[in-house]
Amino acid sequence: MLDLGRLRVLRELKLRGTLGAVAEALGYTPSAVSQQLAQLQKDVGVPLVERVGRRLRLTEPGEVLAEHAEALLARAERAEEAALAASGRVAGVVRIVGFQTALLHVLGPALPHLAEAYPDLTLDVVDEEFHRVLHALVLQEIDVVLTDEYAQLPRPRRPELSSEVLITELMRVVLPQDHPLARDGAPVRMADLAGCSWASTHIGTNHADLIERACVEYGGFRPNVRYRSNDLLVVFQMVARGGAVCLVPDLAFAERQDGIVVRELADARLHRRMVLWTRAGADARPSVRVLLKELRRSADALVELRPTCVRGTP
Repeated sequence: MLDLGRLRVLRELKLRGTLGAVAEALGYTPSAVSQQLAQLQKDVGVPLVERVGRRLRLTEPGEVLAEHAEALLARAERAEEAALAASGRVAGVVRIVGFQTALLHVLGPALPHLAEAYPDLTLDVVDEEFHRVLHALVLQEIDVVLTDEYAQLPRPRRPELSSEVLITELMRVVLPQDHPLARDGAPVRMADLAGCSWASTHIGTNHADLIERACVEYGGFRPNVRYRSNDLLVVFQMVARGGAVCLVPDLAFAERQDGIVVRELADARLHRRMVLWTRAGADARPSVRVLLKELRRSADALVELRPTCVRGTP
C-alpha cells in the first residue's frame, strides 16, 4: 500500500523541482525528503528519481507515479471532507488570497453567514497582490484566489485552473478637489493629465500596469508616478493632500473621501474585472463549494447596492 505522505513528497518534487523547495514547502529537512523518496522507491520497486549533476529529477516511472499521486491526494482530501459532509458537517481549512476591495466588499460581507452556518469551517485569508498567486494556486499552497483583471491586460487562462468573473466595474480618474480639471463635472481627457503627479499601486501589480498603459495609449505620455501604495486609503491621501491623480475602480468608493473628486474619462472606457479562481474540480470539496456559493451570493448583493457595477462580464 502506497503511503500518501510519501506520494505528497513526490508530487511536490515534480511541482517545485528541488529538494530544498520541497523541504521548505512541507516543513521537512532536505535529508528527511531524501529518506521519504528512498522509501517510496523501495515500496514501488522501480527508480523514481535520478541525479543529474547536483539536482534530482523524476524518471519516467516517477513522472507516471507523480501524476497518479496528484489524483490520489485530491481524492483523499475530498473523501475526508465528504465523510464529514455526510454527517451534516462542513469542515476543513480553505486558504483564500485576494486584493483589497474584493476582500472588503465581497468576502467580508459573506463571513458572518459562513461562520454561523459552518462553524467547523476555517478560512485563512491573506490580502495580497502578486504575479505568482495563480502559480501558488496550482501548487496547492492556496485554494481560492480573487484577482483583479483589466480588459486591456487579461490574465492568461490555464487548463488546470477554473476562472469566473464575479463583477465588472468602471475605472474613473480621481483628482484633488482644487485641481483645475475638477472645477466642473465634465469628463477628463487622458492627455490633460500629462503634467500631473500620479499615485499608483506597487510596480508589478495589474493596477500599476494599467495606469502606465492607459497614459501611453490614450494620453500619449508616461505617468510621473510619485506615490506608490497598495492601500487605497494611502492612495486617497496622496491625491487629497499630495496633489496627485489616479485611476481607481468604482468599488474604491472614492466619492466618499474628503478632498477628492471623481470624474469620468472622456476618451477611454477602462473596466476592472474581479475574477474568482480555483483549481479545476476544487468545488468537489464541500468546504470550497460553500465558500464559492457565498462569494457569488455576496457579489449578487453588492451589484444590487451598486448598480454601476455589473455581475459577470457585460
